[in-house]
Amino acid sequence: MAAHYYLGAMTQKGFVSALGEHISGRRYFTYILKGGAGTGKSTLMKRVADLTERTQNVTRYHCSSDPDSLDAVVLHDSKVIIADGTAPHIFDPVYPGVCQKIVDLGALRNDEMLKEHSGEIIAVCEKNGELMKSAGRYRSALGEVCRDTFECACSCIDEEKLSGFAQRFCRRLFGKRKGSRGARGICQLSAMTRYGYMTFTETLEDYLDIYLLSDSGFYASHRLVTLVAEYSHKQGYDVKLSPCLVLGEDIYEHLLIDELGIALMTADPLTQLTFRGASRINMGRFYRRERLGVNKERIRTNAAMIKSLSGICTRTMDQAKAVHDEIEKYYIGAMDHKGLDKVCEKICREIAVGD
Repeated sequence: MAAHYYLGAMTQKGFVSALGEHISGRRYFTYILKGGAGTGKSTLMKRVADLTERTQNVTRYHCSSDPDSLDAVVLHDSKVIIADGTAPHIFDPVYPGVCQKIVDLGALRNDEMLKEHSGEIIAVCEKNGELMKSAGRYRSALGEVCRDTFECACSCIDEEKLSGFAQRFCRRLFGKRKGSRGARGICQLSAMTRYGYMTFTETLEDYLDIYLLSDSGFYASHRLVTLVAEYSHKQGYDVKLSPCLVLGEDIYEHLLIDELGIALMTADPLTQLTFRGASRINMGRFYRRERLGVNKERIRTNAAMIKSLSGICTRTMDQAKAVHDEIEKYYIGAMDHKGLDKVCEKICREIAVGD
């Protein structure tokens, strides 16, 4: 089984990721890759993931700015994590040599070659930084508009009707209580990327029951996902919640219950999800019509702004990626690729020994 998530995303509070808890813990051994752009971090992780997924459960964590690049891989059977430990997701060892190990790929770089192009490299790095700052500002503006719709929808919710539906829905989905409470985890299924607001729907390929929550206001779907997660986890099932980091770390848009093959996925102005064969739940019925009517124009205006700002943010991130590619050309040319192959082989041998 192979699952795909985002490592996290930039928010107004900085880079947010749930994987840091696992990296700083003692259950997994973590290789923390250090080195700048073009040093082969993503390439190394892809190689290891491709080699091991035939024999064990592998989770790939993609870069939210560029989903084609990996930020981490988790080999669940070997209890090994390989993660990019450079900015913005800075990870450092808590138990050096025992539970974490730094792998410095920068040591394989010929810095003398880079000095010949120092002026060009500095220029493209500064250009990339400016574009990423602009993308961050657009993302913040997008979050403010989404939040306005969320708060508006919150004031219109029929909580009694929604809670009653959630109870009936849960009783139908879950059987008798298993015993102790299940675990509650965070996974990042959706993120704003250079391709738009993307969701890793391929992670759901083995899920039997997918419920698509159609919600123009964000709030009702967040409440249903939260209520179902609480009920499920009380019944003894492990749950994975996927937050909408554009709105905030505590606003959830998706829910996965692996053991039962059940997923609740939100289709809103950001995700715009569609699923063939999914059971659709119209979340609009849980808003009070008379209150929603008063705010109808406001929500419609926000929806247009969400679409516009999403497009601008996407284009700016794509421009930043094009400049980042220019940066990588210099660094890739200065790397000892045979040395990188040896590092990859060494990690694979150590993982095999650990098995």
